[in-house]
Amino acid sequence: MVYWNKDAIYALSSYKILAWPVGVWPIDNDIFYSKIRYLFVMISEILLTTTLLMDVYFACENSSGDPIDTYVVASSAMLVIVKLTMLQIQRSTLSTNLCSAIQDWCSVKDARSREIMIQHARTAKIISLSLFYCGFVSLIFYLLRLLPFVNATANERTFVLPMSCLFESISNLQYALITFYQVIQLFMTYAGNCCTEGIFVGITMHLCGQLELLMIDFQQFDRRNNRGGGSIVEEFVIRHRKILKLTENIDDSYSIIILTQIFTSAILICVTGFGFIISWRIHDTVMMVKSFVIMIVMLLQCFLYSYAGDNLRDQSEALSFALYDSNWCDFSPSDIRDLAFIMIKTNIPIRLTAGKFFYVTRATFTDILRTAVSYLSALRVMIEKRETNS
Repeated sequence: MVYWNKDAIYALSSYKILAWPVGVWPIDNDIFYSKIRYLFVMISEILLTTTLLMDVYFACENSSGDPIDTYVVASSAMLVIVKLTMLQIQRSTLSTNLCSAIQDWCSVKDARSREIMIQHARTAKIISLSLFYCGFVSLIFYLLRLLPFVNATANERTFVLPMSCLFESISNLQYALITFYQVIQLFMTYAGNCCTEGIFVGITMHLCGQLELLMIDFQQFDRRNNRGGGSIVEEFVIRHRKILKLTENIDDSYSIIILTQIFTSAILICVTGFGFIISWRIHDTVMMVKSFVIMIVMLLQCFLYSYAGDNLRDQSEALSFALYDSNWCDFSPSDIRDLAFIMIKTNIPIRLTAGKFFYVTRATFTDILRTAVSYLSALRVMIEKRETNS
């Protein structure tokens, strides 16, 4: 049983709210029921992806769904399958990181250290809650299909998702049940995507705070801290190795997820950007706003990984300078030799990777944005030429 104090609840409880329903909260005590929820979500997302792709394959004439919506939801469902599968595989690893974070919150003593941890937790909450709220707005836009004033064919049944080809001859009860299940599927898609990013930014920013505390502690280190005749850098080495291990856990758990997210986001930004251009020309306000919100969500997801990865790198590089600026000239010769080896270790910055192929930094985010804008410019020119020729 893990004890949560009020600071740990402030820092991590918001991520649990979305991770618990989909069965991937790593420190859930009811493992059996957690796996049941996880299997239900996976089956629902597989059914959602299959039915959407079948609707695209059949392409029947009475389908009222926007093809861009179909591609966005299908891609998001595939992302959820990949993300939740990786979180389930790395459940014990992430549990180690979360338990360590909760222990850090419970063991912090001085007010300055707590304030630094609170600052990093607040930054993580601002980023993650921005993603949560934007994703929720996107979810509401899809649910607007059920409202009469959005429905373009009022005499026909309107599904939340474009599946009219597959459910042409059904009773009113079946229609109500299918619609209700589609709403649940959309919520699980939203929760699965957002909770994955929330857990990531929460534990990553917490490690950034621990690195900053480690840097401050060593800057203020002097010979009075040498207790019991042991090495004055022993405690530093133990804490640094622990942080390195926790960072490796994050990279192992999220490397495939980050690669999949970046690749999918780049495609969806181009697709929704194309929809935004089309809706701008035909003056479809609802589609414009919806496409814009989806692009913001995709950009936030990429920015979240890039921002956290860059912060880890910056804090680890600052640690090396903190060692050099410390009062090392007063240390014993053996401690100075140990310090030299520690500086060699800290000169290798901590970095997160995408599929072990490339590092995730702010440059990654700008590359994605620049590539997407280039494709959108090419699409806009193509549309203008087509209108001119016609």
